[in-house]
Amino acid sequence: MKAERFIFACYTNFCYKSFEGKNMTTRESIYLQAIKAALDAGRAVMDVYASDFDTEFKNDGSPITLADRQANDIICSALEKTGIMVISEESPKEDFRIRKNQKLVWMVDPVDGTKEFTNRNGEFTINIALIEDQQPVFGIVTAPAINQGYFGWMGKGAFQIPSLDVMLKRLPSLELKDIFEVALPLSTRVDEQNPAFAISRSHLTEKTKKLISKLAGAQSDIVTISKGSSLKFCLLAEGTAQYYAREDFINEWDTAAGHALLLAAGGALIAIPDGEPMLYNKENLVNPGFVAFADPKLVSAVKKNLAL
Repeated sequence: MKAERFIFACYTNFCYKSFEGKNMTTRESIYLQAIKAALDAGRAVMDVYASDFDTEFKNDGSPITLADRQANDIICSALEKTGIMVISEESPKEDFRIRKNQKLVWMVDPVDGTKEFTNRNGEFTINIALIEDQQPVFGIVTAPAINQGYFGWMGKGAFQIPSLDVMLKRLPSLELKDIFEVALPLSTRVDEQNPAFAISRSHLTEKTKKLISKLAGAQSDIVTISKGSSLKFCLLAEGTAQYYAREDFINEWDTAAGHALLLAAGGALIAIPDGEPMLYNKENLVNPGFVAFADPKLVSAVKKNLAL
């Protein structure tokens, strides 16, 4: 097993170096692979969603269904073909001594918002992100129950896919040009006079409420928009909300794709309590609280306000 892991690590680093030395064609091909994987997984997830599925619970108390497992199999099988290590919520994790040497890793949440899935409110997503040097550089977030998708690509921008069904009809021959023909560019510009806060539908704690109050400052009427899963990041990326704050720990795969989307759209995100950029592929795959911004010009003022 150790020998196999060593070979895999060497192979991944070789792929990274080869990839680094080529033009954007190779990058485009692996991003397309990720988008196709998310679409394909979404189709399987919706088949389970339409059925009388069972809900089980993992050791940490979080729910899991057949949809999580099937989506995980589809996504991991597709992404492993890129030669880049995959870190998924529903798969065994490589030892950090192996992971820490990877310049590139995929970060996957096959079904983000399983509570939303089991509650059948449609606000669950499929999240895939590419992490480069511990920073998210690409993310695809699809919400198959509402037939919408979002992707962020550093250097190209952030986009909404207005109909996943249209894309699904073109699988497996879907190409990037097909996606960009219908993709809508996103802007993080919001109403500065009435900034809305994106909040969690299922994980809004008292600590997070206090953090939101601090961010609101003198604003008397706090406008909040409740969403499940990574759809909160999508609200910021499309300019519907100004802030998304969370004052509790969260797994890396829960935020990576949405974080990439927000950065590509022109937004920003800082970790709490240090105010630094949030990192990925750490030894402990859990991130602290954070504040995400549609407008990065607000970061300095918020750091001062929160004494970060």
